[in-house]
Amino acid sequence: MKKMKNKVLSLTAALLLTLSISAASIQTDRTWYLAGETMKISVTADNAVIAYAELCDTQGLAASITVGLKAGKGKGAIELPADLHSGYYLLSVYTRNNAEVSQQFIAVVNPLRKSVDDDIEWVQVTPPDSLSHAENTSTIHPTLSTIPVDIPETEGHIIKARIRNDYDGQSFRASQIRPSLSIVGKQIHYFEGKMINDSTALFFTYGIHGKQPLVLTAMSTTGVRLPVEMVSPFAALLPKQLPHLVFHYNRKEVEARSLDMQRHQKTLPPSSMLDYDETVFGIHPDLSYNLDEYRQFLTIREVLLEYVLCVKNTTIDGVPQLIVRKMDDIYNTSLPTLVLIDGMPVGDIERLLNYDARRIHYINIYSDQYTFGNGVYNGILSFVTRSGRLTNYPTEPNMQYLVYDFPE
Repeated sequence: MKKMKNKVLSLTAALLLTLSISAASIQTDRTWYLAGETMKISVTADNAVIAYAELCDTQGLAASITVGLKAGKGKGAIELPADLHSGYYLLSVYTRNNAEVSQQFIAVVNPLRKSVDDDIEWVQVTPPDSLSHAENTSTIHPTLSTIPVDIPETEGHIIKARIRNDYDGQSFRASQIRPSLSIVGKQIHYFEGKMINDSTALFFTYGIHGKQPLVLTAMSTTGVRLPVEMVSPFAALLPKQLPHLVFHYNRKEVEARSLDMQRHQKTLPPSSMLDYDETVFGIHPDLSYNLDEYRQFLTIREVLLEYVLCVKNTTIDGVPQLIVRKMDDIYNTSLPTLVLIDGMPVGDIERLLNYDARRIHYINIYSDQYTFGNGVYNGILSFVTRSGRLTNYPTEPNMQYLVYDFPE
């Protein structure tokens, strides 16, 4: 145990696991954190431009960040969720081209919320001199080690998702699942994933930087939307056991840091949003409607009926669909139309048709054929709200919405 002199806190556990001298290494600005605080990290890694840092407990990923590296060094900050349980977490740092992982135990204390997952013993001590006599009651799992990972470095960024392929009494193979990732905003950034087995998809994204809201979707060929969630490419590294945390604390210091943390949470800036650009594909849409220039109807259904050309509301195999075509051309129903609202794919057309049209700013129609990964679409119908944030339009069942920090 590292004994702390002239301090009012002591963490009675070994804090570091040095797993590989050739792996990326990490340093933190503190020896313990409050849930909700910012954890500042410094990363060193040779022969890499991006490092990935992930904070996990035995259940899953709690927080993560990507760190840009210059000359093998970089700094970043992880915003710790305010609802973390008290106890130890495992901080892992890795680079994909190095394929080795370095890990460190991180102690997190949540004085504002008790949880059944708490693994902490609170010991209030005064004066500070008594800290040097604290007994080490922690245990450390001895089998953590460096694990090679077979995910090559690629241009852009890799995101991994897990899909529940046995859903609602049906089972689906990889060839029957179409996974997609879309950035929520006034731009169109839509990526279709690659199924690497019947329940795992990889997304290769590019051109996206900073914190952006995104939506993950997994649609079967039969129209069933399957549950999907983002996972770490290194999810197999979740610790089977973590040390028990004995926390020697000074009440005044914990209360002062807790107040600072709460003030910080209130001043966190919102995620940046990509501005509207009508030439997102390098071309203008075939038709574009700025609804500020038209009489305001109450629903999208009325707007499509009264103003919008080249869009047909129909039913295919009992499922409502919107189909686009070129001017003076027939409607092609052999391929689906990609329907988006603020970049998010729409499956429930009826809900879209009943949405408040006064919240929509633009309707853009692209009538050519477009390929996204393995998906081919006969046209794109894009609705852009005034906020660009899906105002009063929650995600559909089994989608996952989250804010993700893309590397710079």
